[in-house]
Amino acid sequence: MPGLGGALDIARWSMYSSQMAIEIFSHNVANANTEGYSRQSLRVEANYPITMGPGQLGTGVRAVEIIRNYDNFLNQQVSLKKSEYSYWSSQRNAMEEIESIFNESDGYGINALMGEFWNAWGDLSNNPDGMPERQALVNKTDNLLSMVHEIDYNLRAYQRHLDASIRGAVDESNSIIAQIADLNKSISSVEIDGMINANDLRDRRDLLLEQLSQYMDINYYEEEQSGQVMVYILGGTPLILGANTYGLSTERDTATGLSSIMWEDSSGRSLDITHKLSGGKLAGWVNVRDNNIDTYLQSMNNFMEELAWQVNATHAEGVGLSSVSQMTGTVEVSAATDDLSVDFLFSDRYTAGGTFDIQIFDAAGIVVNTYHIDPAGSTVGDLITEINAESTAGGGEITAALTADGLFQITAAGGSTFAITPSPTGSPSNALAILGVNTFFTWSEHVGQALYDLTGTIRVNAVLQEDPNLISSGSLDENGQVAPGSNDVARAIFNLQDSVITNLGGSGVNTTMDAYYSSLVAQVGVDVQNTVNNEKFNDTLLGQYIKRKESVSGVNIDEEMSELLKYQHLYQAAAKLISIADEMMQALISIK
Repeated sequence: MPGLGGALDIARWSMYSSQMAIEIFSHNVANANTEGYSRQSLRVEANYPITMGPGQLGTGVRAVEIIRNYDNFLNQQVSLKKSEYSYWSSQRNAMEEIESIFNESDGYGINALMGEFWNAWGDLSNNPDGMPERQALVNKTDNLLSMVHEIDYNLRAYQRHLDASIRGAVDESNSIIAQIADLNKSISSVEIDGMINANDLRDRRDLLLEQLSQYMDINYYEEEQSGQVMVYILGGTPLILGANTYGLSTERDTATGLSSIMWEDSSGRSLDITHKLSGGKLAGWVNVRDNNIDTYLQSMNNFMEELAWQVNATHAEGVGLSSVSQMTGTVEVSAATDDLSVDFLFSDRYTAGGTFDIQIFDAAGIVVNTYHIDPAGSTVGDLITEINAESTAGGGEITAALTADGLFQITAAGGSTFAITPSPTGSPSNALAILGVNTFFTWSEHVGQALYDLTGTIRVNAVLQEDPNLISSGSLDENGQVAPGSNDVARAIFNLQDSVITNLGGSGVNTTMDAYYSSLVAQVGVDVQNTVNNEKFNDTLLGQYIKRKESVSGVNIDEEMSELLKYQHLYQAAAKLISIADEMMQALISIK
């Protein structure tokens, strides 16, 4: 309506839009530090004009829409980079923890203790009859094995910690998924295209999408008609379709005892996606848990298996300071039919057709018999039969049998004693070392049950701890007697320090045992540095995209205050216009 009424209307609408703009900018200032908040602004247009004689007459301004400053591409890039950064950051934190477990920097790690272990064998070779050297060897070995056990325990404990973190992250992800789906419903019910925008709800939803991307690599798009987001993982597996969700769950893997990550569809069907995720904390933790730690545990196991075997194979056919009346193995046999070439941890070291000798002494220590043991077959029963047959054909001084606990045992009769010695003909069978007879190291092995971890159960033979005089330091002399001062076994074990082992521990690597462990520690260091470098790189990229996003969506207090002042003056101008129109109206009314 033209005239003073029209001027009042123009002023009124101007004041309304100014007041609304001031409220919006106040909202921006209040949320300047709110995470995920996008700056809002008021979109105004000239009001619909009135067509009159002279032409169209303007009717002022109208507030059309409250919009948020937002760039979909930048938001998606921030989510993507957060996923990649979280993937490497989670690994970096985990790898630095693992690096501290190996703890080689202060000189008290495995390398230093291995040096003391080898030196103890060297000291024994220099004085094979010395009790202090024998006791020191046991003590130094205990120190080494204590550190080995600690590393093994801590690696497995941290693996379980990561497993618990994965389960917690899956629960948190499900909570975020449910919240996003709820916001989808709220947004579609609130919004009217071109009139009402659910800006704050959209900000909250975008923040949740960023949080979800920190746990896994997601891709999403917004359905234009409904305004709802559709979220996918693995390039096409849905997590959120509008208001519908497809949650994650964890399921215990009976083989490893660790949790698998499962995706579930609406029908209840599950799909294992544990090793299919490629970004976010979940994939990072899974990679360290299942790849890095498993590799380190396997390398530790290779190292300790080789150490145990190389020492035991030499020790088993040696002798201490005296012959013995009984030897008992440490490996639990399930039946006499167990095959030495197949069923045991070290069956791959068995030599078919190999031999060893048993030297028999009477009560006065005089050699009375030498039994050449060359079984016709490769079972434990064949070994027992061969020993008993040789003894029966000789003087019947010894018998071999399985104990009630399933341990292989050789026992001397009466006052007789015996000692094991390599056969002068043929190659060693390694049968005794496989069964844990007269060995320096023992471990927990039950034939018929899988042995995953020698590292966690390896010990110094309890018989040797009780009587260090039985540590094999040498061999029988040319007369078959226990020879004081014999040191060939101790010397051979000491020389293992510099021996290159072919296919060490089945790893396919030809190296010394010390060098193999050093390469393991070096690999841990390389893996740590790799995660640190990748985290820094992705942190830099993420920072750049966050800055670009902030330049579009972030709130600048100075700019907001400038806008507030501008609309304050506009509001005052509109108020002045009303005052002038009122004075003009009063002038008209007062005319007589």
